[in-house]
Amino acid sequence: MPDLRRYAMSLARNPADADDLVQETMLRATLKLHLWQPGTNIMAWLVVMMRRLYLSKFVSGAHNKAEMIPIDDWDAAVPATQTQAIELRELESRWPKLSKHHREVLELVAIMGASYEEAAERFQVPVGTIRSRLGRARICLRDEQAAH
Repeated sequence: MPDLRRYAMSLARNPADADDLVQETMLRATLKLHLWQPGTNIMAWLVVMMRRLYLSKFVSGAHNKAEMIPIDDWDAAVPATQTQAIELRELESRWPKLSKHHREVLELVAIMGASYEEAAERFQVPVGTIRSRLGRARICLRDEQAAH
């Protein structure tokens, strides 16, 4: 943990953000532990995971503005902000308008955190089909958001 904390500080340069990054990395690692291959360097695996989380959460850019908010089982330690609550309600209203395939792939990959390969195996389709469905589902959600 001290090594992860030092690395998080080198990325975030802020103790609070570094602590959040360590916590999110450990949570993600716990959820994805089945993907880690015993015998490989677990520290390297955690560092890569932390860097990806850092890039997606803290690096500004048009593609990095979205924050994932789980639809089911909201279990945040603190109440949702007003903006998060509004975004969640908007997403819940758009969700039923998606096709069954789009909802399934979004739920499995974007919400549950499955890899494209896992989703392809689950739905018995090629990985390219999963990528395509996920891309179209995201476009549908964005288009629906722009219409409001």
